[in-house]
Amino acid sequence: MSKKKNSPNRHLARESAVEALYAWHNGGNDAAMLPAILSDRLKQEDKRGQDEVYLREVVYGVSETCDDLDAMISQAVQGRSLRSIAHVELNVLRIAAWELKNRLEIPYKVIINEALELTRAYADEPSRGFINGVLDKVAQTLREAEIKK
Repeated sequence: MSKKKNSPNRHLARESAVEALYAWHNGGNDAAMLPAILSDRLKQEDKRGQDEVYLREVVYGVSETCDDLDAMISQAVQGRSLRSIAHVELNVLRIAAWELKNRLEIPYKVIINEALELTRAYADEPSRGFINGVLDKVAQTLREAEIKK
């Protein structure tokens, strides 16, 4: 019987990504800030064991495609401005939308569940329903074949 190797924790990486993207967003979306923000996230004692490679991939992926992600999210929130969405919620949505689009090996249900867990940690209960509804719409667009299975 083989022992399961300790693998880097992606949930912790997603938590750090929310925090990093929140700081980046509040800093005016300045890409020059990202290395320092990531360095700070990687030094956090409570985030030891996080998947550092995945953290970087998510943060840079979201920051580089933010306009496209926001356009997808805007279509899913119909009638509501992205400016009316709390920054934490918006960054959870961005991360999940990026994963839905770029990490096809991760089942869409896992991505949505992770987003809901992040929302539970950083926002209130009504936010979870909002996040779930938006991500269901984004998933229907990006993962239509997977959902139909």
